[in-house]
Amino acid sequence: MSAVPVPAEPAPVPAQGAAHAPSLRQVLLRPFVLPFALLLGVGSLVAYGVNQNDEALQQVLDAQTRLQLITDLSQQVSLMENGQRGFVITGQNDFLHPYEDGKLAFQADVFALHDLSVTAQQRTNLARVQAAVARWDEVAAQPEIGVRRDSLERAAARVGNGVGRTLLDDARRVLTIMATNETARLNAATDRSSVLLSRVRLVTVGGLLLSIALLLVTAYRVTRTVNRTVLELNGAAQAIAQGEYARRTPPMPVRELAQLGAQFDAMAAAVQDREAQLRATAEALQASNMHLERSNRELEQFAYVASHDLQEPLRTIGSYTELLARRYHGKLDDRADQYIAFTTSATLRMKTLIQDLLAYSRVRKAPRTTHDVNLGDLTRDIVADLAVQIEGLGAQVDVGPLPTVHSNPELLRHALQNLIGNALKFQQPGVPPRVRVTAEREARRWVIHVQDNGIGIAPEYHERIFGVFQRLHGMDEYAGSGIGLAVTRSAAEQLDGDLWLDSTPGQGSTFHLALPLTPAHTGDPL
Repeated sequence: MSAVPVPAEPAPVPAQGAAHAPSLRQVLLRPFVLPFALLLGVGSLVAYGVNQNDEALQQVLDAQTRLQLITDLSQQVSLMENGQRGFVITGQNDFLHPYEDGKLAFQADVFALHDLSVTAQQRTNLARVQAAVARWDEVAAQPEIGVRRDSLERAAARVGNGVGRTLLDDARRVLTIMATNETARLNAATDRSSVLLSRVRLVTVGGLLLSIALLLVTAYRVTRTVNRTVLELNGAAQAIAQGEYARRTPPMPVRELAQLGAQFDAMAAAVQDREAQLRATAEALQASNMHLERSNRELEQFAYVASHDLQEPLRTIGSYTELLARRYHGKLDDRADQYIAFTTSATLRMKTLIQDLLAYSRVRKAPRTTHDVNLGDLTRDIVADLAVQIEGLGAQVDVGPLPTVHSNPELLRHALQNLIGNALKFQQPGVPPRVRVTAEREARRWVIHVQDNGIGIAPEYHERIFGVFQRLHGMDEYAGSGIGLAVTRSAAEQLDGDLWLDSTPGQGSTFHLALPLTPAHTGDPL
């Protein structure tokens, strides 16, 4: 039969539009750009608002500090005035301590407030307060303190002129204006901070809610797109897997999935081509098998008919040859007796060949009727049939525990009789044959072992001996047609079993006949 050409591997099919389709990363990430940009914008606005609020809070703190300093200035002015007046009234030096401490604290607060001033007007007012207090100390406080050390009346007269009070009242009036202005700045900074906090809170909550909504919508759309695409691809792949090789995947909006779909299409096309090729090959093989089966049947029929029809003329030749040998033995010359002996021997050998050929044909045409067969009883029957040969050779045949199998008894008898017969025949010179038949159960079969102590077989001949008419020895060494093991292997094949051997020259052989276990008899005991 001519070889069937094998189709070449199809080249990868480029995905239609795959080069222009967005990648899976783009499909997954691109829709999230807007929500992330919105989140970034919200974060930026929140950061800006927090920064502005920090500035407003700092302004509130600065305003509170300045307001506190203005209040301290007013208190220091009062302390200086009360201390100076207390000394003028009582003349006690203890009243001068608050006066002196007030002057020092006043100067320190002036310097501090000057450094924290935020407007030129505030610095101008501070300078006016400082000048008024300095003027009071110069024209009223110090002179009154000096006069009081000499005379109470003179000091009271100086106090009574009201110059000092006027100067301090001016200072207090300016401090009141400064406190009012600073309070206004403090309130403005506080209001600004509150407004900024409200706006930041509004932007944060609104931006987060909007971003979350956009993320949810985007995630839903992305998952829906990917899910729909994967389901379409999976549906096409399932259809292809179920044998619809003409089916093609739909266009994919994702580059990687489009490439995967193209590979599915390429596989489907390749399988479709190979399936067509396999169908053509199967049809050709079926035709060849039918032709071969018909030829085998004709050959078997021819072998059966030929061997059967040859028996009658061979029987006639044998009969007349025997008559010639009996009637003319010793009456002719020695050469004639030799010719007659050759003819008789050839006739017997031809008879054996024809009978073995008939046995081989019967085995191959045997009906597959099966029933339970006790291999122990069958083997003992075969040993009884070979009792004359066993006794003549001084042989010993041991039959171990054998199982009951569900098989064809006629084929089993052919197989076991040939194996035991060969074990007896191929003995080592001078060594009585020892044959042992045992069985071993494997996972799904029984294996029957036929072991002998004969001449053994070289490994290179382990398969050759199962061929028809294959002999390894001459007729003068071991009789036989060379067809017995072929019959045995054919019987094993008919039984859905197997036959093989392990052998070493000079150490005997072990033939293994494997028989399948049937479901109804897998638990049969030995």
